[in-house]
Amino acid sequence: MIHHVFSLLSLLPAGPRRAAVRKLMDTLWNLRTTTEVVGRENLPDEPCLFICNHLSNADGFTLDRALRPRPVFFLAGIKLQGTVMTRLGTEAVNTIFIRPNSADIEPLKRAVETLKAGHPVLIFPEGGRSRTGALMRAKKGASLIARRAGVPVVPVALTGTEKFMPIDDTDMGRERVRRAHLTVHFGKPFRIAELEAEAARAEDPRQALADAMMRRVAELLPPEYRGVYASAEEHEDLEPRERPGTEASPPPVR
Repeated sequence: MIHHVFSLLSLLPAGPRRAAVRKLMDTLWNLRTTTEVVGRENLPDEPCLFICNHLSNADGFTLDRALRPRPVFFLAGIKLQGTVMTRLGTEAVNTIFIRPNSADIEPLKRAVETLKAGHPVLIFPEGGRSRTGALMRAKKGASLIARRAGVPVVPVALTGTEKFMPIDDTDMGRERVRRAHLTVHFGKPFRIAELEAEAARAEDPRQALADAMMRRVAELLPPEYRGVYASAEEHEDLEPRERPGTEASPPPVR
């Protein structure tokens, strides 16, 4: 049903379409989720780079809602333009498209320019949604943007969206929503210079910086979400499992 509504909305002109899609998505989030936002006091007044774990196609709009009334620009994969629902979803927020795992640095330059122009930017350093719910290793682009922009970096931890809109690798454009509780946790901002010591002796300093940044996100997440950034003790304690919390998801909204 929801997918048919998105198809109809796609026929509208750009301005009315964006407004209608935002209203529809707000209604859907209000009806099917509860959201807890922690750490608003950590948000700096100046432009900043948000870095967040990535669980679902619902992440961007969830974070957009959590950050209101502050507008934020999201780096998002170009493949989201491939289906009506995901294309309209990216239109509902401010989006800079990127080709993950490619040599195209133009989107990274745009992100830096956006930050220097005074607008906050949010990136998902893993470069894609986690299929297990646990953190994957960050891509190097996160550290490049942070270093060149010279702005504070705010770590963000997200949980629950993997239950609200689970990944459907067979048809991303027809992913369904379920009832879920979402949490958004904003950590304390830091400067990339504060992490230089952690990366100074690494073989790949840029990757080491990205890893150091992502460890700040991991610290805000429950242990089962920390993945490659879990401590050795946590790796030993955690049993192999499915995406966190998906075992008993209620029926989807069709």
